[in-house]
Amino acid sequence: MEENKTALIWKMAIGSAVSWELAKLIGSDHPYLAPLSVVLCLQSTIDQSIRYSIHRILGTAIGIILTAYLASHLDMNGWILGLLLLGSTFIAKWLRLDETVLHQVALTVILIFTFERKSKDYSIDRILDTIIGVIITILIHMLLSPPDFTKKAVAATEKLALQLSDILLELSNWVHLEWGGEKGQVMKYKINLFLQELHNTKATIELATKSLKFNPLGKKHAAILTMCKMKMEKMNNWYQYVSTIVGTLKDWEKAGHLLSNDQIEVGNHLKTLSEYFRNLGEGKEGNLPSSMNLLQSTPPPSHQVYREFFYLETRNLMQKLL
Repeated sequence: MEENKTALIWKMAIGSAVSWELAKLIGSDHPYLAPLSVVLCLQSTIDQSIRYSIHRILGTAIGIILTAYLASHLDMNGWILGLLLLGSTFIAKWLRLDETVLHQVALTVILIFTFERKSKDYSIDRILDTIIGVIITILIHMLLSPPDFTKKAVAATEKLALQLSDILLELSNWVHLEWGGEKGQVMKYKINLFLQELHNTKATIELATKSLKFNPLGKKHAAILTMCKMKMEKMNNWYQYVSTIVGTLKDWEKAGHLLSNDQIEVGNHLKTLSEYFRNLGEGKEGNLPSSMNLLQSTPPPSHQVYREFFYLETRNLMQKLL
Protein backbone atom coordinates (compact mmCIF):
# COMPACT_ATOMS: atom_id res chain seq x y z
CA MET A 1 0.00 0.00 0.00
CA GLU A 2 2.87 2.42 0.74
CA GLU A 3 4.21 1.84 -2.78
CA ASN A 4 0.82 2.79 -4.23
CA LYS A 5 0.69 5.97 -2.14
CA THR A 6 4.18 6.97 -3.25
CA ALA A 7 3.27 6.35 -6.90
CA LEU A 8 0.07 8.39 -6.47
CA ILE A 9 2.04 11.36 -5.09
CA TRP A 10 4.45 11.29 -8.03
CA LYS A 11 1.61 10.94 -10.54
CA MET A 12 -0.30 13.91 -9.09
CA ALA A 13 2.81 16.09 -9.15
CA ILE A 14 4.00 15.14 -12.65
CA GLY A 15 0.49 15.03 -14.13
CA SER A 16 -0.40 18.44 -12.69
CA ALA A 17 2.79 20.03 -14.03
CA VAL A 18 2.43 18.56 -17.52
CA SER A 19 -1.30 19.33 -17.81
CA TRP A 20 -0.82 22.94 -16.63
CA GLU A 21 1.89 23.58 -19.23
CA LEU A 22 -0.12 21.86 -21.96
CA ALA A 23 -3.21 23.94 -21.13
CA LYS A 24 -1.11 27.13 -21.34
CA LEU A 25 0.33 25.94 -24.65
CA ILE A 26 -3.12 25.77 -26.26
CA GLY A 27 -3.92 29.27 -24.96
CA SER A 28 -5.99 28.62 -21.84
CA ASP A 29 -6.42 31.54 -19.45
CA HIS A 30 -7.34 29.13 -16.66
CA PRO A 31 -4.63 26.42 -16.78
CA TYR A 32 -5.30 25.40 -13.17
CA LEU A 33 -8.41 23.55 -14.38
CA ALA A 34 -6.28 20.87 -16.08
CA PRO A 35 -4.30 19.79 -12.98
CA LEU A 36 -7.55 19.95 -11.01
CA SER A 37 -8.87 17.17 -13.26
CA VAL A 38 -5.64 15.20 -12.78
CA VAL A 39 -5.95 15.30 -8.99
CA LEU A 40 -9.66 14.40 -9.02
CA CYS A 41 -9.48 11.68 -11.67
CA LEU A 42 -6.53 9.73 -10.25
CA GLN A 43 -8.37 6.79 -8.67
CA SER A 44 -7.22 3.47 -7.19
CA THR A 45 -7.27 1.67 -10.54
CA ILE A 46 -7.00 2.67 -14.20
CA ASP A 47 -10.53 1.41 -14.81
CA GLN A 48 -11.91 3.60 -12.01
CA SER A 49 -9.95 6.59 -13.33
CA ILE A 50 -11.40 6.14 -16.81
CA ARG A 51 -14.96 5.84 -15.52
CA TYR A 52 -14.52 8.86 -13.22
CA SER A 53 -12.99 10.85 -16.12
CA ILE A 54 -15.96 10.09 -18.37
CA HIS A 55 -18.32 11.20 -15.61
CA ARG A 56 -16.32 14.38 -15.09
CA ILE A 57 -16.31 15.32 -18.79
CA LEU A 58 -20.02 14.50 -19.14
CA GLY A 59 -20.96 16.45 -16.01
CA THR A 60 -18.82 19.41 -17.05
CA ALA A 61 -20.36 19.51 -20.54
CA ILE A 62 -23.93 19.36 -19.19
CA GLY A 63 -23.20 22.05 -16.60
CA ILE A 64 -21.72 24.36 -19.24
CA ILE A 65 -24.53 23.83 -21.74
CA LEU A 66 -27.22 24.56 -19.15
CA THR A 67 -25.50 27.41 -17.31
CA ALA A 68 -23.02 29.39 -19.44
CA TYR A 69 -25.55 31.62 -21.22
CA LEU A 70 -27.82 32.15 -18.21
CA ALA A 71 -24.95 32.92 -15.82
CA SER A 72 -23.87 35.95 -17.86
CA HIS A 73 -27.40 37.41 -17.95
CA LEU A 74 -28.69 36.75 -14.42
CA ASP A 75 -27.99 38.49 -11.14
CA MET A 76 -25.50 36.77 -8.87
CA ASN A 77 -27.24 35.62 -5.70
CA GLY A 78 -27.79 32.41 -3.80
CA TRP A 79 -31.40 31.96 -4.95
CA ILE A 80 -30.51 32.09 -8.64
CA LEU A 81 -27.62 29.70 -8.02
CA GLY A 82 -29.95 27.31 -6.18
CA LEU A 83 -32.46 27.33 -9.06
CA LEU A 84 -29.70 26.67 -11.61
CA LEU A 85 -28.37 23.77 -9.53
CA LEU A 86 -31.88 22.37 -9.09
CA GLY A 87 -32.70 22.52 -12.78
CA SER A 88 -29.38 21.19 -14.12
CA THR A 89 -29.04 18.30 -11.66
CA PHE A 90 -32.67 17.24 -12.20
CA ILE A 91 -32.03 17.16 -15.94
CA ALA A 92 -28.98 14.96 -15.28
CA LYS A 93 -31.14 12.72 -13.08
CA TRP A 94 -33.81 12.57 -15.78
CA LEU A 95 -31.10 11.39 -18.19
CA ARG A 96 -30.41 8.55 -15.70
CA LEU A 97 -26.80 9.62 -15.21
CA ASP A 98 -24.54 8.35 -12.45
CA GLU A 99 -24.40 10.10 -9.05
CA THR A 100 -20.81 11.13 -9.79
CA VAL A 101 -22.07 13.02 -12.84
CA LEU A 102 -24.57 14.88 -10.65
CA HIS A 103 -21.70 16.12 -8.47
CA GLN A 104 -19.73 17.23 -11.53
CA VAL A 105 -22.76 19.05 -12.95
CA ALA A 106 -23.29 20.87 -9.64
CA LEU A 107 -19.60 21.79 -9.37
CA THR A 108 -19.54 23.13 -12.93
CA VAL A 109 -22.69 25.19 -12.39
CA ILE A 110 -21.17 26.84 -9.30
CA LEU A 111 -17.88 27.65 -11.04
CA ILE A 112 -19.49 28.85 -14.28
CA PHE A 113 -21.94 30.98 -12.29
CA THR A 114 -19.01 32.54 -10.43
CA PHE A 115 -16.44 33.04 -13.19
CA GLU A 116 -18.30 33.29 -16.50
CA ARG A 117 -19.20 36.97 -16.17
CA LYS A 118 -15.60 37.75 -15.14
CA SER A 119 -14.03 35.81 -18.00
CA LYS A 120 -15.99 35.04 -21.16
CA ASP A 121 -13.57 32.25 -22.06
CA TYR A 122 -14.03 30.37 -18.81
CA SER A 123 -16.56 27.87 -20.18
CA ILE A 124 -14.39 26.95 -23.17
CA ASP A 125 -11.27 26.73 -21.02
CA ARG A 126 -13.07 24.54 -18.52
CA ILE A 127 -14.12 21.88 -21.00
CA LEU A 128 -10.79 21.90 -22.90
CA ASP A 129 -8.66 21.90 -19.75
CA THR A 130 -10.80 19.13 -18.28
CA ILE A 131 -10.20 16.99 -21.37
CA ILE A 132 -6.45 17.74 -21.20
CA GLY A 133 -6.33 16.77 -17.52
CA VAL A 134 -8.27 13.57 -18.19
CA ILE A 135 -5.99 12.50 -21.05
CA ILE A 136 -2.84 13.18 -19.00
CA THR A 137 -4.34 11.29 -16.04
CA ILE A 138 -5.07 8.15 -18.03
CA LEU A 139 -1.71 8.17 -19.84
CA ILE A 140 0.32 8.72 -16.69
CA HIS A 141 -1.73 6.13 -14.77
CA MET A 142 -1.05 3.52 -17.46
CA LEU A 143 2.61 4.29 -18.16
CA LEU A 144 4.05 5.36 -14.81
CA SER A 145 3.88 2.55 -12.26
CA PRO A 146 0.34 1.39 -13.15
CA PRO A 147 -1.67 0.39 -10.05
CA ASP A 148 -1.41 -3.34 -9.41
CA PHE A 149 -2.74 -5.04 -6.29
CA THR A 150 -1.65 -8.55 -7.30
CA LYS A 151 1.03 -8.80 -4.59
CA LYS A 152 -1.46 -7.69 -1.95
CA ALA A 153 -3.97 -10.30 -3.16
CA VAL A 154 -1.36 -13.08 -3.10
CA ALA A 155 -0.24 -12.10 0.41
CA ALA A 156 -3.83 -11.99 1.67
CA THR A 157 -4.61 -15.40 0.13
CA GLU A 158 -1.52 -17.02 1.63
CA LYS A 159 -2.22 -15.47 5.04
CA LEU A 160 -5.77 -16.83 4.93
CA ALA A 161 -4.52 -20.33 4.05
CA LEU A 162 -2.12 -20.25 7.02
CA GLN A 163 -4.96 -19.10 9.29
CA LEU A 164 -7.02 -22.00 8.00
CA SER A 165 -4.14 -24.41 8.62
CA ASP A 166 -3.87 -23.24 12.24
CA ILE A 167 -7.61 -23.80 12.80
CA LEU A 168 -7.42 -27.33 11.37
CA LEU A 169 -4.40 -28.10 13.53
CA GLU A 170 -6.29 -26.84 16.56
CA LEU A 171 -9.23 -29.08 15.63
CA SER A 172 -6.80 -31.99 15.41
CA ASN A 173 -5.38 -31.17 18.86
CA TRP A 174 -8.93 -30.95 20.21
CA VAL A 175 -9.60 -34.53 19.12
CA HIS A 176 -6.14 -35.83 20.03
CA LEU A 177 -5.39 -34.05 23.29
CA GLU A 178 -8.31 -31.96 24.56
CA TRP A 179 -11.31 -34.20 24.04
CA GLY A 180 -13.92 -33.56 26.73
CA GLY A 181 -12.75 -29.98 27.29
CA GLU A 182 -15.77 -28.48 25.51
CA LYS A 183 -13.68 -26.52 23.04
CA GLY A 184 -16.44 -26.31 20.47
CA GLN A 185 -17.45 -22.70 21.29
CA VAL A 186 -13.87 -21.49 21.00
CA MET A 187 -13.57 -23.13 17.59
CA LYS A 188 -16.86 -21.62 16.42
CA TYR A 189 -15.59 -18.18 17.38
CA LYS A 190 -12.35 -18.69 15.43
CA ILE A 191 -14.25 -19.98 12.41
CA ASN A 192 -16.43 -16.84 12.46
CA LEU A 193 -13.27 -14.71 12.48
CA PHE A 194 -12.01 -16.75 9.54
CA LEU A 195 -15.25 -16.02 7.66
CA GLN A 196 -14.66 -12.27 8.06
CA GLU A 197 -11.13 -12.64 6.69
CA LEU A 198 -12.49 -14.78 3.86
CA HIS A 199 -14.78 -11.92 2.77
CA ASN A 200 -11.95 -9.37 3.13
CA THR A 201 -9.61 -11.50 1.00
CA LYS A 202 -12.26 -11.93 -1.70
CA ALA A 203 -12.64 -8.14 -1.80
CA THR A 204 -8.85 -7.75 -2.11
CA ILE A 205 -8.71 -10.20 -5.02
CA GLU A 206 -11.61 -8.41 -6.69
CA LEU A 207 -9.75 -5.07 -6.37
CA ALA A 208 -6.60 -6.70 -7.77
CA THR A 209 -8.60 -8.05 -10.73
CA LYS A 210 -10.01 -4.59 -11.46
CA SER A 211 -6.54 -3.06 -11.18
CA LEU A 212 -5.39 -5.18 -14.14
CA LYS A 213 -8.06 -3.78 -16.47
CA PHE A 214 -6.38 -1.45 -19.01
CA ASN A 215 -3.11 -2.25 -17.21
CA PRO A 216 -0.12 -3.08 -19.48
CA LEU A 217 0.86 -5.77 -16.97
CA GLY A 218 -2.64 -7.24 -16.91
CA LYS A 219 -2.02 -10.38 -18.95
CA LYS A 220 1.16 -11.19 -17.02
CA HIS A 221 -0.52 -11.10 -13.61
CA ALA A 222 -3.95 -12.42 -14.57
CA ALA A 223 -2.71 -16.02 -14.24
CA ILE A 224 -1.48 -15.31 -10.70
CA LEU A 225 -4.91 -14.00 -9.69
CA THR A 226 -6.53 -17.05 -11.30
CA MET A 227 -4.47 -19.22 -8.95
CA CYS A 228 -5.56 -17.07 -6.00
CA LYS A 229 -9.20 -17.54 -6.98
CA MET A 230 -8.70 -21.30 -7.21
CA LYS A 231 -7.21 -21.32 -3.70
CA MET A 232 -10.09 -19.18 -2.46
CA GLU A 233 -12.57 -21.68 -3.88
CA LYS A 234 -10.86 -24.44 -1.91
CA MET A 235 -10.91 -22.38 1.28
CA ASN A 236 -14.55 -21.50 0.73
CA ASN A 237 -15.32 -25.23 0.44
CA TRP A 238 -13.33 -25.80 3.62
CA TYR A 239 -15.37 -23.17 5.50
CA GLN A 240 -18.61 -24.92 4.58
CA TYR A 241 -17.05 -28.23 5.62
CA VAL A 242 -15.65 -27.16 8.97
CA SER A 243 -18.80 -25.22 9.95
CA THR A 244 -20.61 -28.55 9.79
CA ILE A 245 -17.82 -30.66 11.29
CA VAL A 246 -17.44 -28.56 14.44
CA GLY A 247 -21.10 -29.15 15.25
CA THR A 248 -20.61 -32.88 14.69
CA LEU A 249 -17.52 -32.96 16.94
CA LYS A 250 -19.41 -31.05 19.68
CA ASP A 251 -22.25 -33.58 19.59
CA TRP A 252 -19.76 -36.45 19.49
CA GLU A 253 -17.94 -34.99 22.50
CA LYS A 254 -21.20 -34.71 24.46
CA ALA A 255 -22.03 -38.32 23.66
CA GLY A 256 -18.66 -39.25 25.13
CA HIS A 257 -18.13 -42.24 22.83
CA LEU A 258 -14.74 -41.80 21.15
CA LEU A 259 -12.77 -44.97 20.63
CA SER A 260 -8.99 -44.60 20.66
CA ASN A 261 -8.87 -45.79 17.06
CA ASP A 262 -11.37 -43.10 16.03
CA GLN A 263 -9.47 -40.49 18.01
CA ILE A 264 -6.23 -41.28 16.17
CA GLU A 265 -7.80 -41.46 12.69
CA VAL A 266 -10.01 -38.36 12.95
CA GLY A 267 -7.23 -36.30 14.51
CA ASN A 268 -4.74 -37.40 11.86
CA HIS A 269 -7.11 -36.58 8.99
CA LEU A 270 -7.60 -33.06 10.37
CA LYS A 271 -3.85 -32.68 10.79
CA THR A 272 -3.29 -33.80 7.19
CA LEU A 273 -5.76 -31.18 5.97
CA SER A 274 -3.91 -28.62 8.10
CA GLU A 275 -0.63 -29.49 6.37
CA TYR A 276 -2.33 -29.28 2.97
CA PHE A 277 -3.48 -25.68 3.57
CA ARG A 278 -0.17 -24.72 5.16
CA ASN A 279 1.52 -25.71 1.91
CA LEU A 280 -0.94 -23.49 0.04
CA GLY A 281 -0.16 -20.63 2.43
CA GLU A 282 3.57 -21.05 1.87
CA GLY A 283 3.18 -21.02 -1.90
CA LYS A 284 3.86 -24.73 -2.29
CA GLU A 285 1.87 -27.29 -4.21
CA GLY A 286 -0.91 -28.59 -2.00
CA ASN A 287 -1.26 -32.35 -2.48
CA LEU A 288 -3.33 -34.64 -0.31
CA PRO A 289 -1.30 -37.77 0.55
CA SER A 290 -2.46 -41.16 -0.65
CA SER A 291 -2.54 -42.29 3.00
CA MET A 292 -5.68 -40.20 3.39
CA ASN A 293 -7.78 -42.70 1.47
CA LEU A 294 -11.23 -41.52 2.47
CA LEU A 295 -12.32 -41.36 -1.15
CA GLN A 296 -11.91 -45.07 -1.54
CA SER A 297 -12.97 -46.27 1.90
CA THR A 298 -16.23 -46.23 3.79
CA PRO A 299 -16.49 -46.64 7.57
CA PRO A 300 -17.91 -50.02 8.58
CA PRO A 301 -21.62 -50.02 9.55
CA SER A 302 -20.66 -50.78 13.18
CA HIS A 303 -19.17 -47.28 13.61
CA GLN A 304 -21.22 -44.59 15.24
CA VAL A 305 -23.22 -41.98 13.34
CA TYR A 306 -20.77 -39.19 14.28
CA ARG A 307 -17.85 -41.00 12.72
CA GLU A 308 -19.89 -41.81 9.61
CA PHE A 309 -20.94 -38.18 9.24
CA PHE A 310 -17.38 -36.94 9.74
CA TYR A 311 -16.05 -39.28 7.06
CA LEU A 312 -18.88 -38.39 4.67
CA GLU A 313 -18.25 -34.64 4.95
CA THR A 314 -14.49 -35.11 4.70
CA ARG A 315 -14.87 -37.19 1.54
CA ASN A 316 -17.06 -34.47 0.02
CA LEU A 317 -14.42 -31.85 0.85
CA MET A 318 -11.60 -33.92 -0.65
CA GLN A 319 -13.53 -34.36 -3.89
CA LYS A 320 -13.72 -30.58 -4.16
CA LEU A 321 -10.04 -30.10 -3.32
CA LEU A 322 -8.76 -32.60 -5.87
